[in-house]
Amino acid sequence: MEVATPAPGAVAEGLRPLHPSQRRVWQVGWGLVALAVTAATLAAEVVAASLTDAPALPGPTGSATVVVGLAGAGLVWWLPRLAYDAWRYELTRSTLELRRGVVVRSHTAIPYFRVQHIDITRSPIERALGLSQLVVRTAAATTDARLPGIAVADAEQLRDVILARTGRDDAV
Repeated sequence: MEVATPAPGAVAEGLRPLHPSQRRVWQVGWGLVALAVTAATLAAEVVAASLTDAPALPGPTGSATVVVGLAGAGLVWWLPRLAYDAWRYELTRSTLELRRGVVVRSHTAIPYFRVQHIDITRSPIERALGLSQLVVRTAAATTDARLPGIAVADAEQLRDVILARTGRDDAV
């Protein structure tokens, strides 16, 4: 089976970074989590302050919320940058290799002959930023992998190249 020539950024030789907009996807997602934790902290402070039998909280009401909010904002700014710098992928002659991890570094190599199915998924945030995720499924659930931060056209080409290298015409 002959493979069409892919876009230079999609399947170029060597380790490839994710699309730079992936940082924004992580910032929005982690920002929503930080916002929920901050709101829960504020709710707990308000409830604790309204209980007459509750011991007085150290500091004025809302001070814990401010601390949690500032810590969350710092993490939302800092962690996506670290995660982006740690993520790399490569299509070798025989495997799809994924390297990632901020604290715990992980290097996954998925042989093409083990690939059974490939999905391209897009969350609302990813759609807004023109990104996709490539979900590679194998017979063993422990070796399934997600490759985030891929431009839409590049994801389709990556899928086609991986499927061509599996030696099958489809993902079944």
